Amino acid sequence: MRAPGLLAVVAVALAVAILAVAACSGGAAGVAPEAPAARGPGGSPFADRKDFEPKAFGVEITGSGHPILFIPGLGSPGEVWAGTVRHLEADYECHVLTLAGFAGRPPIEEPLSAAVRRDLTRYIRSRRLERPIVVGHSMGGFIALWLAASFPENIGPVIVVDAGPALSGDLEAARLLRARWVDASDEEFARRAKHMYAGMASDPRRLAAISTLAAKSDRRTIGDAIYEMVITDLTDRMPEIRAPVLFVLADGIFQHRIRKQVAGVRDQQIVVVPRARHFVMIDDPPRFLAAVDAFLEAHPPGE
Repeated sequence: MRAPGLLAVVAVALAVAILAVAACSGGAAGVAPEAPAARGPGGSPFADRKDFEPKAFGVEITGSGHPILFIPGLGSPGEVWAGTVRHLEADYECHVLTLAGFAGRPPIEEPLSAAVRRDLTRYIRSRRLERPIVVGHSMGGFIALWLAASFPENIGPVIVVDAGPALSGDLEAARLLRARWVDASDEEFARRAKHMYAGMASDPRRLAAISTLAAKSDRRTIGDAIYEMVITDLTDRMPEIRAPVLFVLADGIFQHRIRKQVAGVRDQQIVVVPRARHFVMIDDPPRFLAAVDAFLEAHPPGE
């Protein structure tokens, strides 16, 4: 069984930047079953207690206006969105997530992507967020697509950064990748977590602070999240997405595979940023923000 390089896996789908070994070729296994939506007053599936506090992520809120949810990738802190938030917070209320077990946050026991999707639906309901914009990078982009497919009537425009709905891999590959991270020593884990960022931007110095925080992630959470994503394929669910989706992709060979995976998204736009690597929003902020601005202008979130 052949293991391609980390950058291949990352660009293919969720940009699992921490997969320093790589994923194997083959078809992904199944998809986790849907959790029933909680129903509140009037039978609305998007109602929840106002005091709900998510366990699958922490949130920092700045700005005012229509809500935007920012989901970072595997191991990454919410700080990856700092430049984007500064650009948008004058006109939007920015909800920046850091996922459980990543960048020093306490871990949880559940499969993380599914738990984040579930807690995000409850968070949207409890905060009475009307059709929020959802922005996700890497694993966060995978979760954004899952959320949009699961609750198409309640999600506003979606922006996915260098990610798709499936990784390439099989069950055995998923097990090997999980074990590699779970069984790593403290020194090995810290070294791998920092090293894997070296090729994710044209200038590695741009990611130095991010990689330091990523190295504080919980190794079991990293391993389990990789396993969950390798065995979960959302490609067949792309036609269920009703929101317009902007895909901002790195300039690499895996943009072509992502294009095929998301062909079922009915209202989509794909922008490839020339010479940009995986952390597109950090590698080329002007082009990234220009694409975001044009997309949001063309798709006002309140409509």
